[in-house]
Amino acid sequence: METNILLINPKISDYSQNKRINALINISFPTSIGVLAGYLMASGIEHVNIIDEQVTPLNDNLLFETIYALRKPRVIGLSVLTLNSGRAYELAEKVKMLDPKSKIVFGGIHPTVVPEEVLFRKGVDVVVRGEGEETVKELIALILNGKDFRHILGISYNNNGSPVHNPSRPLIENLDDIPPFPYHLFEKHLDKYPNFSGVFGSRGCPYGCTFCSARSISGRKYRFHSVDRVISECSTLINKYRQKSVFLMDDNISVNKKHFIELCDAIISEGLYKKAFFHGSMRGDNATDEILDKAAEANFRIIYYGLETSSERLMKVINKGETVREVIEAIERAAGKGIAVGTTIIFGLPTETRRDRWGAMKLVKSLPLSSVRFNTLAPYPGTPVYNMLAPEGKILIKGNWENFGVQYMWESDDIPYVPEGNDRIELIFDTMWANLSYYLSFSGLKLLFTQSVAGGNVIKLSSKWYLSIGEILKMGRAFFYLAFRFINVTARMLWNRVKRIFKKKI
Repeated sequence: METNILLINPKISDYSQNKRINALINISFPTSIGVLAGYLMASGIEHVNIIDEQVTPLNDNLLFETIYALRKPRVIGLSVLTLNSGRAYELAEKVKMLDPKSKIVFGGIHPTVVPEEVLFRKGVDVVVRGEGEETVKELIALILNGKDFRHILGISYNNNGSPVHNPSRPLIENLDDIPPFPYHLFEKHLDKYPNFSGVFGSRGCPYGCTFCSARSISGRKYRFHSVDRVISECSTLINKYRQKSVFLMDDNISVNKKHFIELCDAIISEGLYKKAFFHGSMRGDNATDEILDKAAEANFRIIYYGLETSSERLMKVINKGETVREVIEAIERAAGKGIAVGTTIIFGLPTETRRDRWGAMKLVKSLPLSSVRFNTLAPYPGTPVYNMLAPEGKILIKGNWENFGVQYMWESDDIPYVPEGNDRIELIFDTMWANLSYYLSFSGLKLLFTQSVAGGNVIKLSSKWYLSIGEILKMGRAFFYLAFRFINVTARMLWNRVKRIFKKKI
């Protein structure tokens, strides 16, 4: 079916994430362009073409065919994160060469927080800032009718070489005004999305963690879909697509205690808890016994908490708004109720010491956790930590932000930030060692052989992967790549220590 509109989810650069690791990554359909496509189609646009480069990489021939299959005037929208911004710029330039009259629109977190950077790249015509549904609908209607769009809210554009930032568009008050998610647009690649199970129940987060970029789009105002709406999408995934798990993708599923309990009651009354299990993220200070009891009753089998650190001092530095003790107690309470618990730890926080990192490793091993991921701090643009560190020249930006992956230490030494008083190679070693020592322990290996998702819920494993030659080869290639990188870092760290010892003696 012909259309004027193409929405692209650009892939992450190979410089940011090695192909051998990509082969094992647990990918999900791109919710941002999915929501946008559904919104446009509900507004009267008959069809929207979607390409997700996670499953359909755009080589030059396919890009050529795809662009020329569009009717004129052509509108190409790209959903851009910091980590895939380089690929988005590359695609924009290529599209503009194929059709100079096409309108190329960038939206997402990265264009929202650095619109001027985006506008000065070749090919980009318009930046949509913040929540994009209403803005893109209005923008496309004007473009298709040949009318001027420069007056509308929520966009930035170039005017004779100078950036113009129109006033921001208000947030959508009633989330149920957004049409149901168009899962059917992605169903042809159902076999390529191991995690075809995402549902958004809310937007926004009222908390102020300095490292989090989510508020750049949705703000701190917490809004949620009605229970009926969430249940409808869960039912679609479970009954139509036969999914055995549903992931509530909210930043925090229990901000509103009453709403979460009503949701769990509906999951139970509709019988969905018998057909699939549920998982999502909470904060430790929200996870009361009442919340966890109801979650367990509704068959929430996995709860994720952001522990981040073992240091109460660092919890205050990152403005987490809760204590380490509160998160520990929440982890223990959830595990005590039979719910598996996952967490993340961030190394390289401002003012962090090496003792803090090793304290976090020790704490994690003492807790009843099923999944842990140790990351290095990526101070994304637009976050408070970026705004604090960037003016002081303390952030390393490599190329098109290609080093801003939280696991980039497996690719190169050029992680974006190292706190004062810390050695870069030691920080990388500590993060590697934390991950390896956890997942190569007896309990970690047990998870690798018995669970479908491992490595901090990032690596997707097929059932009984160890009986498949192809899967074993994929695992083997990734293992040897990681092992070589770890040995290399370890050797250099030890050599640096030797040099420091000799220097002291001299």
